[in-house]
Amino acid sequence: MKKRRFDKLNRPHFGFAFERIVLLTVALGTCQAKATVGETTTSSMVEAEQDLKLASSRRLTVEARAGYYLRAADIAVNTLRAGGAGSQSREIYNEACAQFTAMLRSADGARFWNRTETIASQGGIYRLRFAAGSRKDGTWDPDYFDFFRTLSQVHEKIAHQEARINDWGGVVIGVYKPADPRKYFLPLVGVAVTVTADLDFKPSSSRAVRTRDVTLTLSDPTRRQMVTIGGRRQTLAANFGAALAYYPQPGLFLGLMAMFRPANYENRTGLYMLEPYDSDRIPVVLIHGLMSVPHMWAPTASAIESDPELRGRYQFWVFAYPTGNPIMLSALRLRESLERVYQLYPRTKGMVLIGHSMGGLVARTQAVTARRVLWDRVFRGYADRLYAKLPPDNVVKRALIFDANPRVQRIVFICVPHRGAALAINWIGSLGNGLISLPSTLLTGAVGLADQIKRAAGVRHLPTGINGLSPRSPVLLGLDTLPIRAPYHSIIGDRGRGDTPNSSDGVVAYWSSHLAGAQSELIVPGPHGSFALPQTIAELKRILRLHLATLRRSGQAIPKKFYTSVSE
Repeated sequence: MKKRRFDKLNRPHFGFAFERIVLLTVALGTCQAKATVGETTTSSMVEAEQDLKLASSRRLTVEARAGYYLRAADIAVNTLRAGGAGSQSREIYNEACAQFTAMLRSADGARFWNRTETIASQGGIYRLRFAAGSRKDGTWDPDYFDFFRTLSQVHEKIAHQEARINDWGGVVIGVYKPADPRKYFLPLVGVAVTVTADLDFKPSSSRAVRTRDVTLTLSDPTRRQMVTIGGRRQTLAANFGAALAYYPQPGLFLGLMAMFRPANYENRTGLYMLEPYDSDRIPVVLIHGLMSVPHMWAPTASAIESDPELRGRYQFWVFAYPTGNPIMLSALRLRESLERVYQLYPRTKGMVLIGHSMGGLVARTQAVTARRVLWDRVFRGYADRLYAKLPPDNVVKRALIFDANPRVQRIVFICVPHRGAALAINWIGSLGNGLISLPSTLLTGAVGLADQIKRAAGVRHLPTGINGLSPRSPVLLGLDTLPIRAPYHSIIGDRGRGDTPNSSDGVVAYWSSHLAGAQSELIVPGPHGSFALPQTIAELKRILRLHLATLRRSGQAIPKKFYTSVSE
């Protein structure tokens, strides 16, 4: 009995000990296997890094370099399949995809682009294919782009904390540059777009078959969120500021010269699309202020595009104009540009205007019907006589007599001198105004009447962008009486002093920026240049979300958040 009791009581202990031995053996085996995998992974990554280095050599043929890029990406994907070296394999894969894409679209790699070709490498032969462009799938047609730039080839970066998504795929800047870019409202250097390139390697059906199929896909990260790499769904990499960094940054000097010598910059006046036109997306027209240039808006566009709720729903246009010209002439040029855009692209949705400083006044004129209010205020007792003498197509008439554009659906005013600024009439303004040389063709169609027009307006010289900001300006006084025929919002700086309504942004006083009819008004703790403040960016995002919600409530179609997030 005692023996049986001993066996009965102790048998579980022997079983438990045996189980522990088995588990320990399995664990040791697993550790050894993991160590082997780790060693293999490390060795593979070293090999992949060597391939990347060799691929960068300009001494090799394009085909040889392509083979090294493909093999490096392939090793990284195989490591991902094995569950090892996550960040390192991703970095190697992304670099290989980006460099491979840019190289093949260059003149040297043209024979390989968008056609099925076999490329030999040390690891075997790859049969390269290109995925077709698909709006539904969020992919680009490979032949749309004339060339690509890698991030290392773009010297100026658009800094924004939300602009980058560090996941899978090689980020490149695709550039489309037609023969006559301005015909399509594109920058002279072409229009740039952020593209994420990925290489999808298909496993061989047999070890004996050394040829592997690989497909290059060019994704639009504003339309596509996920991609399948190594048999796993991965978030697509993106850098929403990269494309904007492609455009030249002219700096302050160009802004100064465009103010002082506007005649030299007349041919640059007009709308510029910062990304390929898309009839599904809502245009946001960004209008800079005095002594500035359109590039000031790059961080703003990058920040908005980086927002997941807004991404892919808006498209960004900028209006460039020489700020030394009379404000109403610049407003006329914007009106003409918008009319031509809608003629060329009749399916374009209604727009949102965002204007800073003088740009806000240019924006405001797009949403008011002037009739003869401005004309009569400017020419006073001469108004009727001058109106009868000038033909309807005269530039002065067209600048002062116009209707509101019904396509303007919302306006945001940032630090705008609706009622003028003291700077325009003090010694600084007088000095700047005296340096401005207006174009001799300003009054084209009014030959012989120039002196009469100046006499009628009570001035010795034609108005400039600076003295047009005077609190005594008849144009501003007249505009202040005209209703704005679109919802509008105000963002006003107070330099952080918290003294509104007795505040100023350093250039424009609150009493001039404030509009009683605004749907919202936000005081931000910054100076006149508050368009780049985080609080301003956050408010612009809020207003654009509100705009989407308003369109949805009214039954209007709005662009989808993402067209696809599926894996292949």
